Amino acid sequence: MIRSHPADTTLFACAAGTLPAPHATVVAAHLAYCSRCRGIIETGEAVAGEFLEAAEPKPLSDGALQRALARLDQPHAEPPRPAATLAGLTQGGRWYWLGPGIRLMPLARRDATQTRLDLIRIAPGVAVPSHGHKSFESTCVLQGGFADQTGEYHEGDVAEGDAPLEHAPRALPGGDCICLIATTGRLKAHGWVARLLQPLIDV
Repeated sequence: MIRSHPADTTLFACAAGTLPAPHATVVAAHLAYCSRCRGIIETGEAVAGEFLEAAEPKPLSDGALQRALARLDQPHAEPPRPAATLAGLTQGGRWYWLGPGIRLMPLARRDATQTRLDLIRIAPGVAVPSHGHKSFESTCVLQGGFADQTGEYHEGDVAEGDAPLEHAPRALPGGDCICLIATTGRLKAHGWVARLLQPLIDV
């Protein structure tokens, strides 16, 4: 049962195409679990379509119509199952050691919005060193669960935080916790352990 969803503003930004791609990937992972949020996205896309209908027409680029028609002929893909989502993300990737019980798999380096995308794997009972954020972070739990100062999160749940957030997420008992994380801006390390790890995770 999904207990924590992206904010409606996040979902509508995703539907409008204004959400940075790494955060949109986190939303897409959540949609594999959550029919409620898929419905909100569909509503947002419909609203965006109404705005496009009312907008002043602009000339199309060469070949735009042919590309659009070709996409209409493609079969509609169903949202991937959660297990397939995790398998797809980890295929060909490499886990890097960050500390006892903590591994990181970089998926996308910082883009023009200063946002990056990573997978993090945390052993049961292990906590990520305390840190803060300078901007928006979104996290989708793909396996296991974790808890921090904002609550407890399980498979499919999304946690969002912004600049005031300071936390030390701890994996819940059971199997490894694996999360997909998009981070805009750089982290603020607290303590010597976090400062030692920062060059490895904040590039």
